[in-house]
Amino acid sequence: MNKTLLALALIAPLPALALPGLSLEANAFGGGTSIDAAGNGSGDGKGVEYGVRAAAKLGSGLFAEGQYTRLNPEDNAFGDGLNSRIDEFRVGGGYALSLPILPIFTAGVYAHYVTQDVNLGSAGSGNSNGYDLGVLGRFDPLPFIGAYARVGKVESTGFAGYGSDGVDSLIGVDLSLMPFVRLFAEYRYTEALASGAKFDSHGFRGGVKIGL
Repeated sequence: MNKTLLALALIAPLPALALPGLSLEANAFGGGTSIDAAGNGSGDGKGVEYGVRAAAKLGSGLFAEGQYTRLNPEDNAFGDGLNSRIDEFRVGGGYALSLPILPIFTAGVYAHYVTQDVNLGSAGSGNSNGYDLGVLGRFDPLPFIGAYARVGKVESTGFAGYGSDGVDSLIGVDLSLMPFVRLFAEYRYTEALASGAKFDSHGFRGGVKIGL
């Protein structure tokens, strides 16, 4: 709960921090995730996901960003009868620039520090810490609509078997409603190996972006 309040507190004051040369953005989102936790004997599970994130363009192609996501899987996602949750925190930044020959395309690289708190109820809990390094891109064919994507290599270490390594990717589209407000829809795919077992998740979510 304290970490959730901290994430919200980081985003709430963004409008007051608007300074010349800075471009700020705050997001809130929610959706559903399909989970395949290999070896649990219960097949695919589903869960509810929601979160917030904030980003700041610092000039000269540099940016910083942070994100908090909570996933509440249904009881049988990680084992029959388990009341589980996963809290993920990301903070990092990167470098991205419009392509000189085609300005409607933007490409770049990013690096995130990632920490996850995993609670599987009676089956135990643990956490992991690691990184996500990857590439990203954006396509803006018209001023009011755009598409974006990222794909990265995720690696983490932890205790109680919650360390993992794999691929994390995201693709999305956003639509401008007014100069500073955009709606967006995203698909996130994660594939990882944790304690020798394969873990897949497919997430669909939507939300709103407020930019300054």
